[in-house]
Amino acid sequence: MVHELGDAITGAQREDVLLARADVDRFGLADGDRILLRNDHGELAGRVRVVELRAGNAQVHWPEGNVLLDRHARSPEAGVPDYNAWVTVERA
Repeated sequence: MVHELGDAITGAQREDVLLARADVDRFGLADGDRILLRNDHGELAGRVRVVELRAGNAQVHWPEGNVLLDRHARSPEAGVPDYNAWVTVERA
């Protein structure tokens, strides 16, 4: 869990949205472009950071990404949020 402005391991900053090169190319984006992630729960403005990641996935920092989560989708026993969310990616 990272609580600093930057991740010492990945070099990612708090506003970075980590994406695979294949997805960045498919969306017509470039490393550093401003983007917006949206779904029915909210939206998150960020900046593209190309990383080694499986295509079709995006990673964001916590708690910034909480705006994209369904507040009611929780594990029944522990009440842990479902940290998976479908989003659209668009240029900001």
